[in-house]
Amino acid sequence: MRNILRSSSLFALALVLALGSCKKAFDEMNIDPNNPSQVNPEWVLTAAQRNMMEYTWDEWANGRFGMVYAQYWAQNQYTSESRYQLREGVNNNYWAHYYVDCLANLQEIINLAEVQTTDEDLKNNQIAVARVLKVWMFQLVTDIYGNVPYFNALKGQEATNPEYDSQDAIYTDLLKELTEASNQINVVKGGYTTGDIIYGGDMGQWKKFANSLKLRVAMRIADVKPAEAQTAVAEAVNAGVFTSNADDALFAYTTAAPNNNPINENRKTREDFAVSNTLVDYLDSLSDPRLAEYAAPASATSTYVGMTYGLSEANATAVSMGAVSQPSAKVLAADHPAVFMTYAEVCFLLAEAAERGHAVGGTATSYYNNGITASMNYWGITDGTAINNFIGQTAVDYAQTSGSWREKIGRQKWVALYMQGIQGWTEWRRLDFGMLQLPADGVLVGTGIPLRRTYPSDEQTLNSDSYSSAVSTQGADELSTKLWWDAN
Repeated sequence: MRNILRSSSLFALALVLALGSCKKAFDEMNIDPNNPSQVNPEWVLTAAQRNMMEYTWDEWANGRFGMVYAQYWAQNQYTSESRYQLREGVNNNYWAHYYVDCLANLQEIINLAEVQTTDEDLKNNQIAVARVLKVWMFQLVTDIYGNVPYFNALKGQEATNPEYDSQDAIYTDLLKELTEASNQINVVKGGYTTGDIIYGGDMGQWKKFANSLKLRVAMRIADVKPAEAQTAVAEAVNAGVFTSNADDALFAYTTAAPNNNPINENRKTREDFAVSNTLVDYLDSLSDPRLAEYAAPASATSTYVGMTYGLSEANATAVSMGAVSQPSAKVLAADHPAVFMTYAEVCFLLAEAAERGHAVGGTATSYYNNGITASMNYWGITDGTAINNFIGQTAVDYAQTSGSWREKIGRQKWVALYMQGIQGWTEWRRLDFGMLQLPADGVLVGTGIPLRRTYPSDEQTLNSDSYSSAVSTQGADELSTKLWWDAN
């Protein structure tokens, strides 16, 4: 009897275990691997970083917008953007890309880290990374349009028609976010590793990026909030900004699609852009060795010839591709990195800060020279004698060249920002260093070089009350309306 009970008990246990195993197996089979119940935040970070470059470095946002507005490039055939006529569908799409594909992903990283990461130091590092990238993205958006949805922009169903916030309020919060992100980073602890394409989880580098970006944000408001800017500059420098090209925040591409540079992918089937005469003529006048890194000689003459900026489509089409300089092989390379921020930019920001009387540990001249040298080095020019000869000529030397500090720093900074089209256009608006010219065949929209981009038409219909309020506060929804920080 005891043996029978024992055997029955073993059978029952075996049955329970078997049923439990079946249930476990069934549950595992019932999980959709393509829609996991718990998302790996490192995957989201990779997607966010990639999207940020895909939608700011590609042939649309960079090629047909930033690069032509900054007049680094001219359009070979379809020239409406270089004459300031927007494609409204593209404007709608990229607004959505910025908010949905970039900013919403970054907010999701913060949400996931809050829930899934138990180690407090690691959690803080993961959140800090997302906060820094959110600032980078939000600053780009507000510098394109002006007042934009910010505080309630990423709350989903809680705020389906978010109001537009003033640039003043946005910039105040951007500085706060960067201060807090820098302070919460523990450089000893790791961050995201497999998902971090920019720094591979090196939190020391992320801290420098946060502080360097804070320097950029601070200098952008220097003409409208000089005291606040000076305080933020001092905080950023004391906390530690970039000190060499090794610190550059870059997104690395590979030689093979789909992970190649989007400009490279576009060039496989289209030849829409040549290097503009605005850039080529200026670099050529200074015998700037970067000209050979930025542009290719015109194939018909083996000389550098800039494409006239802002031609009509008929006149542009009449220009032979071989008659003008195309972007260089380096620029068009599949693995040429995209840029979030460089040491060269930091140097020019510090040169400007020194001119404004900020205590930044150096002179405007030294930082200006360092910025030019860093830019040269970034593009592969390492001959110290050649660099010194370039800097020493009267038209470049900081003490000898004519013009205001805004012109001196602004023009060399514009050259160094090549391929960062939106940043180059932004610095032209802020520093007023001249150089840019009206389209040769006239503008199609507006009366001059745009000072902002008009809001997407979808916002006028889907978020009309917020749109109307923004326009009444900021000014007419036109290309000529100045942004808040554009005080000169």
